[in-house]
Amino acid sequence: EPPVPLPADCREEQYPCTRLYSVHKPCKQCLNEICFYSLRRVYVINKEICVRTVCAHEELLRADLCRDKFSKCGVMATSGLCQSVGASCARSC
Repeated sequence: EPPVPLPADCREEQYPCTRLYSVHKPCKQCLNEICFYSLRRVYVINKEICVRTVCAHEELLRADLCRDKFSKCGVMATSGLCQSVGASCARSC
């Protein structure tokens, strides 16, 4: 199938991501002279490069939400109510 074209204000962005897979690994077990195999589930961590679509209108919306959040944080800080908002104002966007 041909790739679907992106809207004009969107771009594809690569970012590092980690995925966890479960696989069945054969495991040999011997009891005296009798050996048999059992399938054990093991987990494999895979570091990959993922792709996401980022659109300008979504970035603007996220920036507006961030501005709204931190304007509230500023008001809370100047009024001495920082503890009531906790960690939500601890870091910037």
